[in-house]
Parts: sequence; structure tokens; C-alpha cells
Amino acid sequence: MNIKKINQKFILYLIKQIILLVLALFIISLLTFSLIKLTPGDPAINYLKASHIPVNSETLKNARIKLDLDKPLILQYTNWLSEILKGNFGKSYIQNELVIKIIERAVNPTIVLGLFSFLLLFLISFFLGIISALKHNKVCDYLIQTLAYFSVSIPQFWLAYLLIIIFSIKLKILPVSGQDEFKNLILPAFTLITPLIGQTTLLIRKTLILEMQSPHVQNAITRGVSQYYIVINHLLLNSSITIITVFSSNILYLCTGSILIEEIFAWPGLGKMFITAVQFGDLPLIQISLLFFGIFAIIINTLNQMFVHFLDPHLKTNRKRLFL
Repeated sequence: MNIKKINQKFILYLIKQIILLVLALFIISLLTFSLIKLTPGDPAINYLKASHIPVNSETLKNARIKLDLDKPLILQYTNWLSEILKGNFGKSYIQNELVIKIIERAVNPTIVLGLFSFLLLFLISFFLGIISALKHNKVCDYLIQTLAYFSVSIPQFWLAYLLIIIFSIKLKILPVSGQDEFKNLILPAFTLITPLIGQTTLLIRKTLILEMQSPHVQNAITRGVSQYYIVINHLLLNSSITIITVFSSNILYLCTGSILIEEIFAWPGLGKMFITAVQFGDLPLIQISLLFFGIFAIIINTLNQMFVHFLDPHLKTNRKRLFL
């Protein structure tokens, strides 16, 4: 097959992926707009209260015109979407500041907390999962399983306050809030990953045990191959797709599911910002927050698919057939 035909297939493949991405973004924008409209409360009243303007029939009418609430829903959506595409995300009702500036300030703390939490989760659950699989049906395995089930069962808010009482109030060794020092990360990160440690450890354990029962691994054990070689070149390599998939979903949760944790520890990230916006009915900030979370989820899932396509030999073969 000539190069021109291969390039045509590759271009068609890229166009298909771009169309799917645009469609996903469109659906997210539509869902975001619809969810906001279904929530109780009048955005015009929230705007007037936040602006310290008396609420009466005249001011309410003017607010509805200013916010485009007097137009049909389809026009409200198209106007909102067109402004988003222009990079105009509006102003916060409460802070009277551009929403994009508020998002920029809140993104960095959330990403820092999410990445640090992910690093802890990866090191702890990866180590415990491997040890539990290698010590299958032994005392060590039972202890790790018990700890895993216990971590999954602990309510996060209860654990957060318990850690605050022990390490901040009693021992006075870790701060409750702030982000100036490294130790400010420890309590919120550990609280955030505790349920995930149990889930991820058990999944890694189960995946590795199933892989250990495969003929090629049993053959390697019979031939006296070192345990280190078997773990690296057989167990982890052949289980990499499942492990990467579960860790990618964990990244998504750690960076977007930290709303409660950020509120408890007064961590100035997206979660705390979102809760404040909901409490005061700050519509522009709520809309952009939901849109940001949705776009972030698409990015993580896309990267996960790329990793899976790169590692899975079956998908590699199918991809080669596509371009050859």
C-alpha cells in the first residue's frame, strides 16, 4: 500500500477522534447548562443579593435582562456557549472578579494536593498489593486484606476530624489548614486517599494472583526463576493495563473529588471554591467549575486510552491493520 493511502487513513482516524472529542465537549456543556437550570433558586435574586442591590420588581427585571434570563432557554445556552468559546467566562457574583482569575488561583492548590495524594496512593497500594499477592493465604496477606477492608469502610469526614484531633490538637505536630509548608499536605492527602488505598490494594492483589496462576508464570516458578524477575517481567508487565486503568481513575477522583476534604481542611482549591459558589448561588462560577471538571475527566480518559493502546498488543495489532 502506498504512502498516500496510509496518510489518508491516518488523517481519517484523526478526524474521527477530533469529532468524538468535540461531541463529548458539547454534551458536557449541554449537561452543565441543564443542571444549573434545574437547581432551585433564582439566579437574578442571587445576583442582586451579591451586588447588595435591593430586590424589587424593577431591579429583578433589570437583572434578568442583564443576565439574559429573559430570553428562551435555547438562546440562553447559545449565548453562554458562544461567550465560553470566546474565552469570556463572566464575572463572579460574589467576588465581582473575572471567573477565569478565580479558577487560575484555585487550580494550582488542587493539582498539588492531587499529585501528592496520588504519589502516596501509588507507593502504598502498589507495595501492599504486591506483598499481599506474593504472600497469598498467609498471615501477611490476611492482615493487608483486613487493613484494606477497614480503610474502605472509614467515612472520610470522620477520619478527617479524627486526624485533626490527634495530630493537630493533641500532638500539635501538623497544621489543620494552610498551604505554605509541605506538612500542610499530609492530613488532607492521607484523608483523601484512605478509601482508595483499600480499593486499589485489593484490585492489584486480585490481578496479580490471577496472573500468577497463568501457565507461563507457573513454568517460570518451576524453572527456578527469581521472584524479582517474575514480578517485574511477568506479573506487573502483563497486569499493567488493569493497573494503569485503575490508577487513572484514581487521578480523576483525587483532582476532582476532593471537595469535602478541601472544605474541612480549608484548602484553597477548586473544591472549596465550588462549595462557596454553591452556598451563595454564584452561577458563573458554578457553571465554569462543572465545565472544568468535565473537561478534566475527558483529558484523563483520553490519556488512559492512549496508554492502553500503547501497551495492549491486541490493540497494537488492530492499529497496525488500520494504517497498513
